[in-house]
Amino acid sequence: MGKIYKIPLGYKILKLHAGFLYNHWFSSVEINGEEKIPEGESVIYAPNHQNAFTDAMALLTASPQPVIFLARADLFKKKIFDKILRWLKIMPAYRMRNGISNLKKNADSFEQAAQCLEHKEFFCLMPEGGQKERRKLRPLVKGMFRIGFTVQNHYHEQGISDNVYIVPTGIDYASYDHSGGHLIVNFGKPINMRDYYARYQENAPVAYNEVRAELYKRMSPLMLDIRTDEHYDTFYASSYIYNYDQLDEMGWDDNETNRMAARQRIVANLDEIAASGRYESDLKELDNLVAQWKKKYPEVEEWAAIKELPKEFDGSLLRQILYAICWSIPALYSALINFPVFAFVKWACNKWTKGTGFYSSVALGAHMLFFPIYHFLLMVIGGPFIYSHYGALTTAIFCIMLPLSYYFSYHYWWNAKSLFKRVKNLFSKDNLTDQIADKLTAMFRSLKKDHENGVQTEVEVKIENENEQEN
Repeated sequence: MGKIYKIPLGYKILKLHAGFLYNHWFSSVEINGEEKIPEGESVIYAPNHQNAFTDAMALLTASPQPVIFLARADLFKKKIFDKILRWLKIMPAYRMRNGISNLKKNADSFEQAAQCLEHKEFFCLMPEGGQKERRKLRPLVKGMFRIGFTVQNHYHEQGISDNVYIVPTGIDYASYDHSGGHLIVNFGKPINMRDYYARYQENAPVAYNEVRAELYKRMSPLMLDIRTDEHYDTFYASSYIYNYDQLDEMGWDDNETNRMAARQRIVANLDEIAASGRYESDLKELDNLVAQWKKKYPEVEEWAAIKELPKEFDGSLLRQILYAICWSIPALYSALINFPVFAFVKWACNKWTKGTGFYSSVALGAHMLFFPIYHFLLMVIGGPFIYSHYGALTTAIFCIMLPLSYYFSYHYWWNAKSLFKRVKNLFSKDNLTDQIADKLTAMFRSLKKDHENGVQTEVEVKIENENEQEN
């Protein structure tokens, strides 16, 4: 059995490259709660799972040390992929859909996971069991609890005082398919498996359920958890459309972490409004307004940010225009030099991954793999020609500019998209955004009055009646 917990030099170098590119895939990256990650202990990360490889990279980038993952077993079918994935510190996890007979193969992966933890390497298992492009925490599976208790039991039998910790983790980004948005990684208060070990010795299934419930409770506040299915699109879009208003009401500084907290507050208020049973007509009107808004502005996150800006020709718009003009020549060079790979990745993703939930993951992985190879080939092929005609200095500049041109292409594209939307917004005559904001303001004020008057929701009344019947 290979010792997957050993980290070779090549892996460390690749991690630096991938981490640098990943951080530049987003316009901003904010990591919170790193101090909560236990040092010198066995750590299992438990993040929400929305976007395959992108989630793994978010955790790998935010973690203070390398992370070993479990991934769906069908990715390991071909030997070449099996070797690559295991070298990347990823092990197969078999599920019922892979066949009951294959579930026995999990024993090998779980044993290696236990070895990782015992050697104080960080391990990650997505507790939702699979991914879904939805800002919603789904039911948790028990695989990580089995692994955690196995190691905790080993420590107990050996008389070792070490602990196994599960670190709840929340990942949030603006877009599942596009670069240029925000990335937030929140680490929560870890769960010490030793606290549940006595219960595990008495009744393992009960202990699993207790840890699962506690983990769910700690994960939910670390992410945007929209629990409703009926009003999901409305709540999600509203959390962005009303984001600045809520942030201003809370009196917080304008950063992505606080904006996420504002979105959580909006969704929590809307959840309470929906549960009250007194706002059905208001919710129906809000659903209709948001549906119209989304039809006109499908890229919710980007358009919501545009709608926050003044609908006038101001200094920030002038700066965007000047940037677009002044850097147009370097942008054209960057686009032309990198066009073959950009075009190939775009074509491949549209053909094979569009609508599958893997678009961003495949695009990100392809960029990490193909652009360094492509730039290296350009250096090998074009370097000697440039050197023979223009000298060493020009050749060095050409080689340095290749990777820089890749990053510049993205930043210029982000500015161009934003500029286009801002100009388009100047000539927009609809007032849907104001209507939605006014509707939300009115609903939230009514909810606040309900709180002041002690009005209960239907759910609270039902719980109170059930408690009275029991007594």
